[in-house]
Amino acid sequence: MKKLLIASLMTLFFIFGCSKEEKIPGEIGNPIHLADIIESSEDTAGCTFKWSFTTKPSESNMDVLSFQPNSRSFNIYFVPDIEGEYTVQYSLIDSGGNVKSEKVFVCEVIEDTTRIDDTIEPEIAPPTKIEDTLVSSIKKPAERAIPKATYTAKRQIPTRPRRPMVKRGKNIPIIKGKYTIQISSWKSYDGAERALTKISSLGLDAYIQKAYFDETSETWYRIRTGTFDSYKEAMITMNRLGKKIPRGQLWVDYMREDQ
Repeated sequence: MKKLLIASLMTLFFIFGCSKEEKIPGEIGNPIHLADIIESSEDTAGCTFKWSFTTKPSESNMDVLSFQPNSRSFNIYFVPDIEGEYTVQYSLIDSGGNVKSEKVFVCEVIEDTTRIDDTIEPEIAPPTKIEDTLVSSIKKPAERAIPKATYTAKRQIPTRPRRPMVKRGKNIPIIKGKYTIQISSWKSYDGAERALTKISSLGLDAYIQKAYFDETSETWYRIRTGTFDSYKEAMITMNRLGKKIPRGQLWVDYMREDQ
């Protein structure tokens, strides 16, 4: 009886010891990619996926919108904003709404000491909207000289003074050296989701990113696509994409840290 008890305790110790998840290392501002292991594609037929944070550092702003491309994808990534431990739970839900399987990922995040100093200017000028780029690339026709004898001064038409433009988004940290394309922006998450569904047929790796602007105290949900290592590469892709989305307000921006 004593030997049986000892054997049972050793078995339990072995099971719990082996099932302990190894912590996944990560750095602030760098994506952490997560995905469960599925034995066969038939195991997920008619199923949906769900990701959620069960624990995170108290000062972190991570939420369900922080998962990219979204919390219902099979494999996701998120960009941690604070160092510390993040516990992420993955659930596989069948067509009847029952949880088929679950898994927990523990991520240990530290500060990235290799990040470029924010005081260093980027090699490429800050991104501009596509309209500005196209206008600047069009050569103006040479002006024809008008003889002084036939010149008549045009009557000056008074114009209203322009409102000063407010640069927004200074509070949203950028990821230096990485660029993305913005397709559109919406005041509500539901509106952004509907727009994302409409362009899903284009086969884009598009995602929704939440953006809070200190200047106006507003929250917008941006639809964005792609990660590029250079501004030029992003511009080339955006011009091609403009043929598929003629009404989209496309422009190139730095990759931004999730809020």
